[in-house]
Amino acid sequence: MLGSMTTQLEFTPENIEALNYERFHHPVPLVQRRMEVLWLKSHGLPHAQIAVLGNIFGDDDARSMFQLYLDGGVEGLKQFISTIQKAN
Repeated sequence: MLGSMTTQLEFTPENIEALNYERFHHPVPLVQRRMEVLWLKSHGLPHAQIAVLGNIFGDDDARSMFQLYLDGGVEGLKQFISTIQKAN
């Protein structure tokens, strides 16, 4: 389901701790989901298993989460643009 990435994601112990905390405590469910997916990735789970556990249905969804992490780390995963903002 998830294709291979050419860029390796790197996770520090501090990032893994933050992902673990935010996947349960962030007030936005979308952000919680992103944190969960990246937390699973940080533990070396295969992409197919991450897709099942993270309820990911397409490569683009996962790639966008991975890209947010690459671009901004844990804080990048908290970016949220509503559909109303996208329309403007």
